[in-house]
Amino acid sequence: MRPIAAVALVFIFFAWCACPGWCADPEQGWKAVGVRYGFEATSRKSEFHQTEVYATYGLPWSIRGASGWGIALQANASAGVLHSEGENGFIGTIGPGVIFDKPGRGFAVDLGGDLCILNRYRFHEVDLNGNPLFEGHFGVAYRFSGGPGVSYRFQHMSNGGLGLHGPGNTGLDLHMFGVSWNF
Repeated sequence: MRPIAAVALVFIFFAWCACPGWCADPEQGWKAVGVRYGFEATSRKSEFHQTEVYATYGLPWSIRGASGWGIALQANASAGVLHSEGENGFIGTIGPGVIFDKPGRGFAVDLGGDLCILNRYRFHEVDLNGNPLFEGHFGVAYRFSGGPGVSYRFQHMSNGGLGLHGPGNTGLDLHMFGVSWNF
């Protein structure tokens, strides 16, 4: 099965699970703030780590079933440090996301893509090939009663084949773990 078809089927399944009774319920406003730490998911000569603070803002478009489960759009932003073998660089991201959840406590699945800016893109022998970079992620989270939450996400960052600073498209895959406060 082609990857696009598989993603479409998963999306349709999640949308179907939100039935019965579709409704639009604007959920705009701050959803979460937190910190994340991650390490490289693929091996290479240099080992990367990332630490960041992040915020999520709910956009006013969602589809929810009578059960409360549904899909909502959100805006994601983060700022942090990308570290490799004694070298540090600023990393900032901003972009849209889609979350499948039920408001309040419980599990959530999110998917997103961000525009990523680094103040340096060369770390020892690894050249991430300049700005702008793009970051895609898939994650799961659990929100506890009263506000705290924990999360995991797999993220991939690359130049998307633009090659503004050379022909390479060196990507970086990270496992990110986070703690958050949910509103």
